[in-house]
Amino acid sequence: MGCGQSSNRSNQPSTELIKVSVKRKEESTRSSKKEKRDPIPSPDRQSPQLKGIESPLTSLPLLSFFLTSTHHSTREIYITLLSYCTIFHSTISILFVLSAIKSAILIQKWYRRCIARLEARRRASWNIFTALEYAGEQDQLKLYDFFSDVIGTMLEQETDNQRVASPIRRALTTYNEASADSDAVMTILSDTQPENFPVEKTYKGPHLKLPLTRTHIGELIEAFKLNKILHVKYVLLILHEARKILKTLPNIIHHNTSYSSQVTVCGDLHGKFDDLTIILYKNGYPSATNPYIFNGDFVDRGGQSIEVLLILLCFVVLDPKSITLNRGNHEDHIMNLRYGFVKELMAKYKDKSSSLIKMIEEIFAWLPMASIIDEEIFVVHGGISDKTELEFLKAIDRHKYVSILRPPVKDKKGVDMEEWKLVLDLLWSDPKPNRGCWPNVFRGGGCYFGADITAQFIEKNGFRLLVRSHECKFEGYEYCHNDMVLTIFSASNYYEVGSNRGAYVKFIGKEKTPHLVQYMASKTHRKLSSSQRLSIVEESALKDLKEKLASHHSQLIEIFTEKDPMKSGEVSIGDWADIVFTVTKLQLPWRTLAPKLALMNGDGTRVKYNANLVSVQLGGTRDKDVVEELYRHKNTLESLFRFMDKDNSGQVSMAEFIDAIEVLSKYTKRALPTQYIAQIAESIDFNKDGYIDLNELLEAFRIVDQGRINNNIV
Repeated sequence: MGCGQSSNRSNQPSTELIKVSVKRKEESTRSSKKEKRDPIPSPDRQSPQLKGIESPLTSLPLLSFFLTSTHHSTREIYITLLSYCTIFHSTISILFVLSAIKSAILIQKWYRRCIARLEARRRASWNIFTALEYAGEQDQLKLYDFFSDVIGTMLEQETDNQRVASPIRRALTTYNEASADSDAVMTILSDTQPENFPVEKTYKGPHLKLPLTRTHIGELIEAFKLNKILHVKYVLLILHEARKILKTLPNIIHHNTSYSSQVTVCGDLHGKFDDLTIILYKNGYPSATNPYIFNGDFVDRGGQSIEVLLILLCFVVLDPKSITLNRGNHEDHIMNLRYGFVKELMAKYKDKSSSLIKMIEEIFAWLPMASIIDEEIFVVHGGISDKTELEFLKAIDRHKYVSILRPPVKDKKGVDMEEWKLVLDLLWSDPKPNRGCWPNVFRGGGCYFGADITAQFIEKNGFRLLVRSHECKFEGYEYCHNDMVLTIFSASNYYEVGSNRGAYVKFIGKEKTPHLVQYMASKTHRKLSSSQRLSIVEESALKDLKEKLASHHSQLIEIFTEKDPMKSGEVSIGDWADIVFTVTKLQLPWRTLAPKLALMNGDGTRVKYNANLVSVQLGGTRDKDVVEELYRHKNTLESLFRFMDKDNSGQVSMAEFIDAIEVLSKYTKRALPTQYIAQIAESIDFNKDGYIDLNELLEAFRIVDQGRINNNIV
């Protein structure tokens, strides 16, 4: 009765309704099966359930939306609700369903907009991180191109009886000679013998002895989880044993999975020890039945680079056939000077760090350059170029490349430029969707290679897949070039907590079916919502970008002022974006970022460029141009200092400091006044002993947000 039916039919309708419901359910089931074959019915070809039905619902735009929805559940909900209203012919029911459907659509639209905004913010943050990262790598490569010119000039101008007076030139000469001299290698091996470093009675860390066992490695992993530092004697013991094994390996390792029926490939770890432990926990230790390929970049950026490297080398010593360590572009002393590994070793091993650094350089020089799995899958850190020839690469002497970035010396013992570029391409190149092969200007080294280059390389060598690393990916992996290239990146939270997942790939069976495993090594990300995690990442990215803008503060203000003849303190958002791009050379969505980096006017069309003054200060120096120039090349300056600091004391003399600044001015092609350099040096020499502490220099720079200060005062 409540459904509008007459009371004298109270017994019969219940049976009829059940029959109708069952019939409609059967029809709905048949319709659903049909929809699997034809998932999106056109509006003019309605489903059987709708034929002959007169309902307000059928005339609404909702009908088209629900029937063309890609989600089967959405269409089924609509058909079920429509059938319900048709059976009971209730105006109240129809209005109720209309209201429910409208609410569902509003919620769906809101959700999609929310997801779209989050994705836009994530991509913007990601672009900021990658742009700043690659700009730093580009600076590093430019610096060592400059070093190449310096060495070339030295060789042309100096005679055998002349001594190199400049500290930086003396350091370059020493480094160049040491890397090419076999006697220098013998000296390193002699000076780093483990017995030269007795274990103190106060040492409470793990103890190791040969032969290594899985138990030793397990204990070592547990000690590293507790942030314990392995004694330098045991570190050198591992390094020497690993070097003996690595020396015997070819440049390109061939893997056969006929026995194991599987192989696991891991990408960049970058000192992320938590990621390594997750991989070993999920996938097991390397063994004859569970072989691994770690595809380079074990060190730098992360805080436990030496721990990651030691565990991997322990597995090499334990069973060399179960694990392969390909060389990455960060297995390079020059990169380690800038990106944290050398600094980490100095902090953990103090005066013993010099011996470790030299021995680790030797280890890196003996790492293989690539691997091949069952003659089907090519594994290399960076990529390829149109000139990559495997037979040629197999024949080169890889050990002479102590640094892949090492400037080729123009004498009889110099590096073959063609050979050097081929090795550089393997470790530094990136795939791109465009066709062809061209210089990698974004990083500054290696090349970009297109899908056609990949297809040619794979067809020529009989491969079916190229696996590489070298690039951080949001999901930890990414296919490209028609699924012929797979990028694997194993360092989660690379830019910031929650910024990306890590992943590894396991090729299983005779078909080498790829099985991808993702993870995120963080104790906090599960407690935060996706929006909260994104906010943390976004805040970190914007902070780094503001520091970049601060290093160009004076130049930006000068150009903004020229664009503002009325001295209103404002420029259009278009002019602001163009000027910032021209000065920073960073290809970012500056118009979108403007409201987050600067204060806007009321309608959001103009930027108040004087409102938020973010600037750099260094000691008592008043010349902003000099300070900003030094801050802009702070990492380059650090590389120069660490390059000259051969005893790794962390200190440089006043003469070395001034010489480094002079070299920097030649590198940047901008003269820096000597009086200001001397003033800076004196202000940084806090204890007035004539030496400058490198860490104090780097920490002496201060980013001052004048806008925030003014707000706090108010």
